[in-house]
Amino acid sequence: HYIPFMNLHVFVSFDILIFCITFHLFYKILLFIPSALMLSVVISLIPVIVLDLMVKNNSEKVRKRLAEFISILNRWCSVKEDIFYAFEKSLDSGIGEPLNTFIRDMVIQVNRGINPMDALGLLQVKVDNPQFRDFIINIKQNVKHRGNLKKLLDNLEEEFYRIEEEFNRRKISTYKDRLTIYFVMIAVLFTAYIFLRISPEVENFYLKTMTGKMLVAFFCFLYSLGFYITVGIEKIKY
Repeated sequence: HYIPFMNLHVFVSFDILIFCITFHLFYKILLFIPSALMLSVVISLIPVIVLDLMVKNNSEKVRKRLAEFISILNRWCSVKEDIFYAFEKSLDSGIGEPLNTFIRDMVIQVNRGINPMDALGLLQVKVDNPQFRDFIINIKQNVKHRGNLKKLLDNLEEEFYRIEEEFNRRKISTYKDRLTIYFVMIAVLFTAYIFLRISPEVENFYLKTMTGKMLVAFFCFLYSLGFYITVGIEKIKY
């Protein structure tokens, strides 16, 4: 959406380029390959951090609009009991991004002959959100078994309004927490660099002696481990 030419190959190439540049810079500063290698891997994953934050931001936006979106679908299903007709008509109802784009793509896929179940499956994986996943699973089961669509949407609408009320009451969100953690982790690198440069004795110990270099390598390992754990943090278990 933001960078039209971006694809997996460009993304990986960009990561490799960042790794090469940062490895050269860190090696010039630290003069120790293991430390430079670990820090370069972490910095080269910054694009992954950006994607992770975008995914969480999109998930939050979809969750907040999900109950309203189901309400829109429910109204259109009162006109014609066809979920794909309701999906198509909802595009003119101002459901907002990124949901509008995801739904439009799914409608185009169905209209061009893709199996509706496959199109719903693709839609499901585009939004990393447990509520949206449950919604799509319910819709797929309804389409497969020809259930009572109106009753399903009534129940889902009520359920997701209650879930959103509970979210607002508890203020449950990991997006801002992730943003804060990533900011602090990046700030740590700048702080470490300043401490190394602010005192010749400290710089000489950590960059010129083998004991200091091994300590820096150990710190870099802990930093990389912390970064790995942070990226691997799962969303809240519901």
